[in-house]
Amino acid sequence: MTTLPRTTPPPLPAGLQAGGPAIVRRAAFVLAAFVGCGLLLWPIPYKDVSLPGNPSPSQLLLIGGVIAFAAAFLIRPGFAAAWCPVPMGFALAVIARVAVETWSDPTSHNLWPFEVVILGGIGALASLAGVTLARLIQRLTPAIQ
Repeated sequence: MTTLPRTTPPPLPAGLQAGGPAIVRRAAFVLAAFVGCGLLLWPIPYKDVSLPGNPSPSQLLLIGGVIAFAAAFLIRPGFAAAWCPVPMGFALAVIARVAVETWSDPTSHNLWPFEVVILGGIGALASLAGVTLARLIQRLTPAIQ
């Protein structure tokens, strides 16, 4: 019986290693989207929230687009890696609000999944625009790449 020689597995990419810098950057952009959406959403009383009318979708699109634009330059590999943090942060902001408000009034937010989908969708559109614009600029100006 022959034995195969032992080889070491190839190292993981930096973004997949524990504590890798790409993971930290992605987490920072999720946090930025979480706070950006939250600052618009959380001060509004529950009875006044009317998604997608209040908070203003244009403000949400602007904040999400700017965060995604910056993410596209700082999270280098691939389109999806830069696109995902904004919808994720927006959805987490809604989930945080639902958790806090249902703690005090369990009968509120009976349609919370729709809230998550609506703001996650707005975040996805904003992120798509921001990352697309950043990637277009990167292709047109080779010095930035």
